[in-house]
Amino acid sequence: MKVIVETTKMSTKGQVIIPKDARTFMELEKNTVFSVLALDQNTLILKKLDKEKLLREFENIRARVKHKLSEKGVDAIVHKARKG
Repeated sequence: MKVIVETTKMSTKGQVIIPKDARTFMELEKNTVFSVLALDQNTLILKKLDKEKLLREFENIRARVKHKLSEKGVDAIVHKARKG
């Protein structure tokens, strides 16, 4: 397994540059979407998301629940959750 170790720093706007070797290795392109997970005060993980795969997953979830809840039922659940 290839491991890429580089350093980077955060700008005043909170932007972080992903070093070129890492971008090339991971085949990252402009507008790649990441999930961000802060594990603790010293550990931040970026995970590349596959937008098409994520969309298919949400479509599958929606198809499974579509006939179980009406729009009115969803509104009632959201309203109840917002009230606490």
